[in-house]
Amino acid sequence: MAIADLHALCRDGTIRIDETITIGGYVTSSDEASNFYKTFTIEDASGGAEIMAGITGLHNIYPEGYYVTVSLCGCAAGEHYGVMQIGLAPESYDYYPTEYFSARAVIDRYVTRHSMRHAVAPKPLRAADLTPDMCGCLVNVGGLRCVTAESYPDVWEANTEGTWSGYNFFADGSGAVIAVYTSSYADYASHAVPVGNVSVTGIAQRGKIGSREFYMIKMSDETDCTPYD
Repeated sequence: MAIADLHALCRDGTIRIDETITIGGYVTSSDEASNFYKTFTIEDASGGAEIMAGITGLHNIYPEGYYVTVSLCGCAAGEHYGVMQIGLAPESYDYYPTEYFSARAVIDRYVTRHSMRHAVAPKPLRAADLTPDMCGCLVNVGGLRCVTAESYPDVWEANTEGTWSGYNFFADGSGAVIAVYTSSYADYASHAVPVGNVSVTGIAQRGKIGSREFYMIKMSDETDCTPYD
């Protein structure tokens, strides 16, 4: 099944899958810099998905560019920040729409890495071009410049110190704004955000931050933000 077709089935809530269905895609994220935590993303020609692996060191098991298939019978699919997540069925108290696989032995029942490798090129876009169907996919948004976090006083994790940790906001020349969230555990969380023109590469998301909805980019590494003149 194409990733987008499965995503269409779970946009309104988590679904449990009891049929023999497989999805596949190339790995588009890395947890090496600790901004992705116990998850990784895959993408096919139709869309992207986040795999709720539940373990660390995923960049060693599922390196970027490798082809991965997921056997979905016994899994659940749900949407978080516009991205389809694949994992186990959640408990009623779970924050995420699916539960982590949580152990390598469990992951191996469902997820298979193949020998095929093909680096996925991020789709080049302007901030205003982002659409809900792109959530979960690797994109590159150019023509951006970091804007002051004081413009978003209701965002409790907005960064006001000029570093990556928390939410930073980037605007292009048309005034379109995207957010970039960086975990405080990321290796580069305390590094300075470039002040000039940049392009940002990462997994597209969309969700409510404070009182507004934003498209967001989740980077794998600091090098995914590229300054240019």
